[in-house]
Amino acid sequence: MVALWWGVRSPAFLENWPSPDSGFAEWQPLGTGVEYARASITHPRLMKCHAVRIDLQNPALQVVVPRGPGDGGGVAQALLPTTWLRRQGLMVAMNATPFTPYHIPPFVRTHLQGLAVSAGEQWSRPQANLDAFVLRPDGQPDLVRAKTDPGAVAEGAGGFLIVLREGQLRDEPVEPDATSFVGFSADGRWLYWLVVDGGQPGYSEGVKPREGGEMMQQLGAANALRLDGGGSTALVTTGGWFGARLLNRPRSPVYAGICRPVANVLGVRLRSAGP
Repeated sequence: MVALWWGVRSPAFLENWPSPDSGFAEWQPLGTGVEYARASITHPRLMKCHAVRIDLQNPALQVVVPRGPGDGGGVAQALLPTTWLRRQGLMVAMNATPFTPYHIPPFVRTHLQGLAVSAGEQWSRPQANLDAFVLRPDGQPDLVRAKTDPGAVAEGAGGFLIVLREGQLRDEPVEPDATSFVGFSADGRWLYWLVVDGGQPGYSEGVKPREGGEMMQQLGAANALRLDGGGSTALVTTGGWFGARLLNRPRSPVYAGICRPVANVLGVRLRSAGP
């Protein structure tokens, strides 16, 4: 798990994975109320999977969709996920809302393609054909269907489509790719994140939406949404040489394991550790 502060993974041969197809390893603590597990899958294709479980009933935790520099109206500067983590005082963070353009250096202006709500302020409107994940003012998680009024939202991030709704799987005709997912348990206590790497033959070839929904079910989720993916797929946490480390291996034409700047993230912080 060695990584530089600006988001580069060490070589793949240094990684130590659980036995292939043995399921997700036992949850290990990342910090107060936050746990991490991973799995190595060979069927129906190679998949390296990373999961995070967050206890929404832990009063010390705050789940946020932080807003970075930008002009509003869905426009924001893209930052590396590790930069989001360090600047916002986050314990763990994952890429969230799709955006354009997506092949950009850090700090370039982007346009979010979906909902973004930070501290009750909606600064990017939902897309008419895309679903979203939200936290209500009382802290309860929810999924909002496209063309539906999101109502009162404390924090929110748009994605693509819901893949799991009240225990029922939904499919999309999408080819396997690196993808991030967010979901929650039926009782609303546990928030689950899933990151599956892709586009790396011989290491991890990606996941289909329905397969991601099935993994979320295995983790304990009853509801789940597919977030942004491709080269934006990233999961970061505290630690490393400069306070942040990359847990997954993003695909990149330069080196498999380099973070791409993203327009926003889902994050978790201690309430006493704000930006």
